[in-house]
Amino acid sequence: MKYRSDVDGLRALAVLPVVLFHAHIPGLSGGFIGVDIFFVISGYLICSLIARALARNEFSIIRFYENRCRRILPALTVMFLATSAVAAKVLLPPDMESFSRSLIAATFFVSNIFFWRSSSYFDGGSEFKPLLHTWSLGVEEQFYIFMPLILYVIARWLKSKYMIWLLVLTLPSFALSVWGLTHAPTSTFYLLPMRFWELAVGALIALRPERISPSPRAIREIVAGAGLLAILYGITMLSEESSFPGWNALLPCLGAAAIIDAGGRGGAWVSRLLSVRPLVFVGKISYSLYLWHWPLLALAKYQAMRQLTVVETAGVMTAALAISILSWRYVEMPFRQNRRFFNSRMIFAGSAAAMTLMTAAAFAGIYSQGLSFRYPNFEQQTISGKERYNGGTCFLDGNQTFRSWRGDDCFLSRGRGKTVLLWGDSYAAHYAPGLVDEAAHLSVDYLQYTASACPPVFDYYTAIRPHCREFNDNLPQIISKYGIKTVVMVGRWESLFKRGVSPSQVADTVARLNRMGVAVYVIGQSTVFNNDVQTLFAQGGNSATTAEASAPLSFSRDINGRLAAVLPAGTFIDPLAKLCHAQDCDFRRDGQYLVADIGHLSSFGSKLAVATYFPFVSR
Repeated sequence: MKYRSDVDGLRALAVLPVVLFHAHIPGLSGGFIGVDIFFVISGYLICSLIARALARNEFSIIRFYENRCRRILPALTVMFLATSAVAAKVLLPPDMESFSRSLIAATFFVSNIFFWRSSSYFDGGSEFKPLLHTWSLGVEEQFYIFMPLILYVIARWLKSKYMIWLLVLTLPSFALSVWGLTHAPTSTFYLLPMRFWELAVGALIALRPERISPSPRAIREIVAGAGLLAILYGITMLSEESSFPGWNALLPCLGAAAIIDAGGRGGAWVSRLLSVRPLVFVGKISYSLYLWHWPLLALAKYQAMRQLTVVETAGVMTAALAISILSWRYVEMPFRQNRRFFNSRMIFAGSAAAMTLMTAAAFAGIYSQGLSFRYPNFEQQTISGKERYNGGTCFLDGNQTFRSWRGDDCFLSRGRGKTVLLWGDSYAAHYAPGLVDEAAHLSVDYLQYTASACPPVFDYYTAIRPHCREFNDNLPQIISKYGIKTVVMVGRWESLFKRGVSPSQVADTVARLNRMGVAVYVIGQSTVFNNDVQTLFAQGGNSATTAEASAPLSFSRDINGRLAAVLPAGTFIDPLAKLCHAQDCDFRRDGQYLVADIGHLSSFGSKLAVATYFPFVSR
C-alpha cells in the first residue's frame, strides 16, 4: 500500500486534540473526537490492506494478526510495565486493586467492556484511572477480529460487493448509536456495535470501486476543506455534555473520511497542509503519544492529590512527548521493520509471554488486595451515607423515568408543618440522611424529588442522563399535587458550570418557579475534593487516631459567589462558608468522615450540614 503523508498528518489532527483535551486546555471542549478520527483512519488502512491481499489471493489471517501484534503490542507492553511499576509505588490498595483489574481487561483488549461496567468516561473519578484510555484499543481490536472475516466472506461468496454489504452493516450500527444515546448512553460510548459504523466509514472509503476516477480538483478542494471544517467544529463546539457518539460523531467521522478520500483521488490543499513535516512527525508518534500521555497525567494528579497547575501540566506533557518519541524510535520501529530478527515465531511467542506476564502481575494485585502489604496501617472503611438516599424510589438512577418516583414514600419527615420540596441530583439526595436525623428540629416536612446526575435546571439535557429533562419538566405536576409553596434546589454546580451551563440558567429556573408562586432556596456547591477522602487521608500520613483533616477543593471557590450574584437576595445559601477555612476544607471532624467519597456527604456530614445551614431547621 502506497504511503500517504497526509494520513499521518490526519493522525496528528486526531491525537493532538485528545491530548490537549485531557490536559484541560481551554477552547478544545470536543477534543475527545480525536478518537473517532482514529477509528476512521484505522478502518481505512486495515480494510485497504485486507482488500488488496484478498484481490491477489494472498490474504493470510495469521500474517494479519502478526502485523497487528507488531504494530500494537510492543509499545503497549512497555507502557503497561512502566505504568504498573509507578502505580505500585503511588496507588493506595483500593486503587491498586482497581488498576489491576483494568490491567487484565486492557491486556485482553476488553477494557471498553470493563469501563462500561464500572464508570462513565466523563466521571470526575475517571481522571485517576491510568488505563481508561485503552477502551478505544479494545474497540479497535474487536473490530480487527470481525472485519477480516466479514471481508473474506464478501470476497469469497458475495462477488466482492464490499460497498453494498458494508452499508448493510454500517447503517444499523449508526441507528443503534443514535438510539442508544437516550436508552443506554454508557454502552453506546464504549461498545463496538455502536462504534462499528465509525470504523466502517473509513472502510467504505478504502473499498470504493477502483473504476471511480479522480474527482475534479475544485470538487476535491471543497470536499477536503469541508471535512477539515467539520473536524474543527467538533473539536471546538462539542463538549462532555453533547449527545455522543450518534449524530454528533457523524460530522468528524465524515470530515476525516472526506479528507482521506480527497487525498486518495489526487490531493487537495488540506492534503498538502497535513503533509507538512511537523504534523507528519506527530502522526508517526501518535500511537505512542496516545498510550503515554493519559497514565502520566492520571498518576501525576493522583500523587499531587489535586488538579495540576499549568506549569505541572506542561511538564507532564513534555515528558509524554519525549517518552513517545523514544517509544516510537526504539520500540515501535524495530519490531515493525526488523522482520529478520523479530520473526513470526518470536512475535507470537513474545506476545503470549507479555500477556502472560501482565496477567500474572494483575492477579497478584487483585489477590493481594492492591498490594496491601505496602500500607499495613491502611484500612478501607465503609462510610454510611449513600445507602440512605432512598435509591430507586425517591432518588432515581439513570435508567428510571419520573414515573418511578414514589411520591408518598418520599417524605423525609411527617407532621412538622407545610411541605417543602427537595429537588436536585445526588448532591441534593446526600442531605436526605441529615434531614431524617434532624427531623425533630424541622419546622416543615421535606419531600425528596431527586435523580442521579440530573441538576435542578429547567430545559437541561444531558446524554449521560437522557431522562433528566422529562424528570425536571414533571416538577410543576409535583408542585400542584402536593401543594408545594417552597422548593430547595441543590446540585453539583461546579460540574454543571464546567460543562457549559451558566449561573443565569439557574436564575431563570428560580424565576420560573417564582412566577408559579413558589419561593426558592438554592444551596450552593458543597465540598468536592480531588480524590476519595480516605485516599487523601492516607496520603497525608494520618492515622486512625487523627480526629480532623482537610484538603483543597477540586474547584475554585468563587463558583458560589458567581451563583449568588445572579440570584434574588435571601435565596442563596453557601455551604463552603460553614465547611471551609481560608485555604482548604474539612473532610473529617471528631474522628469521623464528613464525606463518603470525593464529595457526597456521609450520614455524619449530612447531619452536621443540615443542622448548620439548611433552611427550616431550628438551631
